[in-house]
This record gives sequence, structure tokens and C-alpha cells, in this order.
Amino acid sequence: MMMKLHGVQLSPFVRKALLALEHKGIEYESISVFPGAEDPDFRAISPLGKVPVLEHDDFSIPDTSVICRYLDRLFPENPIYPEDPRLEATACWLEEYADSKLIEACAGLFQQKFLFPKMMGQPTDDAIVAEILENKLPPLLDYFESVTPESGPLVGDSVSIADLAVVTCFLQARYGDFEVDGSTHPRLRAYLDRALASDVVKNR
Repeated sequence: MMMKLHGVQLSPFVRKALLALEHKGIEYESISVFPGAEDPDFRAISPLGKVPVLEHDDFSIPDTSVICRYLDRLFPENPIYPEDPRLEATACWLEEYADSKLIEACAGLFQQKFLFPKMMGQPTDDAIVAEILENKLPPLLDYFESVTPESGPLVGDSVSIADLAVVTCFLQARYGDFEVDGSTHPRLRAYLDRALASDVVKNR
């Protein structure tokens, strides 16, 4: 049975799972489900009503981080968790920081500049946008600039869960018309240019 991923690509967490599937070359079927859907069959596999949920044969599991770990164990080719314990710990930390703090700011821009005005007919709250751009994002960008290498992926010598998580956040921010300024954060900008040009990412 082909794997099925339930969710919508506009969700950054669904996108992270999609990037993992694409990076590993795993065949899958994408099932469009919006978060909070009340369909009983969906709620049976997603008790919190969140996306994504992965179905594989008679097994299902929610939560993007758990899904990515499952895929990496089941399909060890093109691993996304480094073998070295310190590199793995660093990659998992960057994933956690991206999934919690960075996505909070990036998703805020997505909501205010794309979701509300373009899909829901609601006005943008310029005060919220200003708060994100002036106060929330700058320290996050400074941190990622400090840990981004001059070349290559974020951790070690190959793509890891850190890359999937961080790139996902900045793809979300693009919907909100935000791009990292290379004059203030040159390493981060160069890294994103490399990542966004990859075959796995550029169609997401």
C-alpha cells in the first residue's frame, strides 16, 4: 500500500513531512484535509485534529516530527538524522527551535499577509505585522545567521531534519512577502538560496 499523507501543503508542518518524503524518494499519495476537520475517519487517526497524519498500510501516526523519524527508520536511504550523536542533537535542536519559535513569526506573516486577506477576506493587522518584523523576527534571524555555515547544509555534510524544518519556515514567510536580507544576514541568505534552488524544495 502506498503511503498517504493527510493535510494541505499550505501547512508548514505538512510541507516538512512532504520534504522528507521527497528527499527520500518515497512514493506517496497526498490527501487534502484541513486542520480541524471534523470528519470521523480523520479524527480517528488524528485525535487532536491536526495535520499532517501519515497512513502506511494498517498503521497511522500524526505529528510531523514523529512522521519524519518514522520515515527515517523505515527508509534509511538518504538519512535526515545524522549518525554522529552531537550532530544529531544539533539537528534536532534546530528543528525544535524552527518548529516552535521561528514558525511562530513566519506563520504570523503568512496569516496576516496571505491567509486573512487573500483567502478569508479579512484585513491585515498592520500592527501585528510590524511587531513581527521589528521585534520577533530580528533575534531569530540573528541566531540562525550565527549557526549557519558558509557553505553546505546546516549540520554536517548532508541534508538533515534541521534543513527541512528551517527551510519550511522561510517558505511560509515567503507567502507573507518576506525575504531574508542578504546585507544583514549574508550566510543565512546564501544558505536559503542554495536550499530553495534544490530539486526537492523548489516546487514546494
